Amino acid sequence: MTLCTSGDNYSNHTIAVSAYDWFNRFSAYEFKQKEIEVHYCDLTDDNVKGWCEQVDDDSWLVHVDKDLDNEEHYRTLFHEFTHVVQDIFGVKDNEVRETQAYQIEETMYSDMCAT
Repeated sequence: MTLCTSGDNYSNHTIAVSAYDWFNRFSAYEFKQKEIEVHYCDLTDDNVKGWCEQVDDDSWLVHVDKDLDNEEHYRTLFHEFTHVVQDIFGVKDNEVRETQAYQIEETMYSDMCAT
């Protein structure tokens, strides 16, 4: 697996790597085999903190707002990484996807902060 970052706020690279490493500790083997690019940009007009898109069978592009505070940054990455896993395993129902992503985001962030 490869994680790379691009975009407007390169200083966020450290958080992206940290969030990926934490998420990867608990994720499925299949997630670990994929390529993810975290791209930092202004998502103000989109009214979201982040979103992801599958580029092909082995790679995803995760867009993250460049101006998030640390907590929202971690939460957003955990949320979007969950969507990557859902894509890998074919979870299509949007309500299920969002419910799971918010639950996993909360669990991951809380567990990370507790250590």
